[in-house]
Amino acid sequence: SGASMQTHPDPAELLTAMRSGDTRALDSLYRTWSAKVRLFARLQLAPSGLDADTLADEITVDVFHDIWRHPERFDGRVAFNTWLFTLARNKAIDRLRQLQRRHAWEDSTGMDGTDHPADTLNEPPAQLAQQQRQRGVMDCLRRLRNPLQRESLMLWAMEDMPLADIARLQGSPENTVKTRLHHGRLNLRACLERWLQSEGNPHAAD
Repeated sequence: SGASMQTHPDPAELLTAMRSGDTRALDSLYRTWSAKVRLFARLQLAPSGLDADTLADEITVDVFHDIWRHPERFDGRVAFNTWLFTLARNKAIDRLRQLQRRHAWEDSTGMDGTDHPADTLNEPPAQLAQQQRQRGVMDCLRRLRNPLQRESLMLWAMEDMPLADIARLQGSPENTVKTRLHHGRLNLRACLERWLQSEGNPHAAD
């Protein structure tokens, strides 16, 4: 178990260390969780039509900055990932409201934001194929019309978050979350099958 502790440090222990200013504990927490927070934030923001990648990066930095300033706010009453994603969720919602207000103002004054095209990277073929599959899943998650279905699916499938924790994060009864997951999976499967056909892949989505 010592090896697994090194691979996946206990977040509660890292937060305790951070209370006494241990920056290595922050680095370790960031390495383990930042990619998940970034993906979660990106999927929250993707349907908005805004620059989700850049905003997700900013939100991720904000989340870990807040944790560094106030590690004592995690009291252990809920699982760490539930607490962390609730923090990211609230920041995404706040950022979305803030930007929608700003964009409304820019539209009314004729000012445009700067557009940054994504870089095209040279990747090995196997990596490209994996990225393509991931892109299909991400595209279909983004296309789910119900944001709570999208969020439930992501937390359940990608984070292994228990139903009770998803319900707590969303402020909904567990049965409602079950219904969201059921309909979300059906919608996601249908979308993935269409996506695979359009990519020329004859295999149906698993």
